[in-house]
Amino acid sequence: MLKIGFIGLGLMGQGMATNLIKHNFPLTIMAHRNRAPIEALCQLGANEVGTPAEVASRSDLVFVCVSTSEQMENITLGTEGILAGANPGLIIVDCSTSLPQSTQRLSASIEAAGCHLLDAPLARTPKEAREGRLNVMVGGSQKIVDQAWPAIEAFAENIFHVGELGSAHKLKLINNYLSLGAAALAAEAAAMAANLDVDQHKLYEVCSQGGANSAMFNAVMPWVLEADETRLRFSLGNAGKDMGYLSETIAASGFNSMMLPALREVLKQAEQALGNDQYVPRLYDASMLRNEQNQ
Repeated sequence: MLKIGFIGLGLMGQGMATNLIKHNFPLTIMAHRNRAPIEALCQLGANEVGTPAEVASRSDLVFVCVSTSEQMENITLGTEGILAGANPGLIIVDCSTSLPQSTQRLSASIEAAGCHLLDAPLARTPKEAREGRLNVMVGGSQKIVDQAWPAIEAFAENIFHVGELGSAHKLKLINNYLSLGAAALAAEAAAMAANLDVDQHKLYEVCSQGGANSAMFNAVMPWVLEADETRLRFSLGNAGKDMGYLSETIAASGFNSMMLPALREVLKQAEQALGNDQYVPRLYDASMLRNEQNQ
């Protein structure tokens, strides 16, 4: 049985870590200012330590689930980072939505230390994390993926080995581009309906039964109709960060997008109007506010 470390016990991480314990993996977690998930996991049997180095020293595999590539780099390479405590052969699994170029740079340092890196970003929501039903995209060598697979299965319904290291982070950014683009369209369509005095319940009834339907439409409309944003608990700040990463990634490849700059501007305006911690369904509010100001 692999000894597992986990760093980053946010909305997704707590559910993932809970399922690792339920599948009997010995789990070491790192102290955090938000005590609630730490205490809940310790009650289930997790062991708490103070630094990434201590997590690594007790683990065969360390999952990291944080917000940015900069955080991932600091957690791995800092003076008390993962590599400072790692035993040879340690597998580090980056479940964050990271910048692929950073993933490649980080891999060089990790491999030089005799350890291994997988990129394994997540799809679905905290609800599926709690249920052990996440979708996980994995990039890396088949040998290392096979070693990590049993632990990933503890919190995943579907695991996709999508290619070499970095390929999963690239695919996740494209996945988020499609998802966030659909959410922005749904939010503006609902605001458009309000402006044109179209019954929004009828908008939902009709569009949910045809080609306009999508997972994002069904995540945004509960906020529009019932002020229920629990279907998509993903912040505007993280959305903007991810699309910035995608913009940087495609620019490095020479690809020119016509639609990504528009989506980034929509997210930027919404973040400025509402705050970076508000959830994506509130793109509807930003659209309504923008049109009120223009009248």
